Amino acid sequence: MDNTELISEELLEKIMTGVAIAGTAKSLGKEALVKANEGKFEEARDLFAQAKKQFIEVHDCHFDLIQKESSGEKVDICLLLIHMEDHIMTTSLFLDSLEDQINLLERVYKLEKLFPIK
Repeated sequence: MDNTELISEELLEKIMTGVAIAGTAKSLGKEALVKANEGKFEEARDLFAQAKKQFIEVHDCHFDLIQKESSGEKVDICLLLIHMEDHIMTTSLFLDSLEDQINLLERVYKLEKLFPIK
């Protein structure tokens, strides 16, 4: 890395990959919530599973950076890295509650079929 580069190409690639994958996971989760609100719970759970699978990929990308730093290699802190961290954390929190939301929506859906609101 020369003096004109703010961060290395390798770090930039990891960051942009992390942001993209976290965004995909969050989008899949949002689609799952839409399907659950439509009463399509099997589709919602399938999308949720895809979102979790994507999130594991971003977690692996993030863990690589943590391993580098813990082994003594310097990892440059920059706004883009913080941006990636933000995407990872918000996606993690969203996905942590999403399965419960789908389950609750399914319960409400079943109750509304038994006791229709007039």
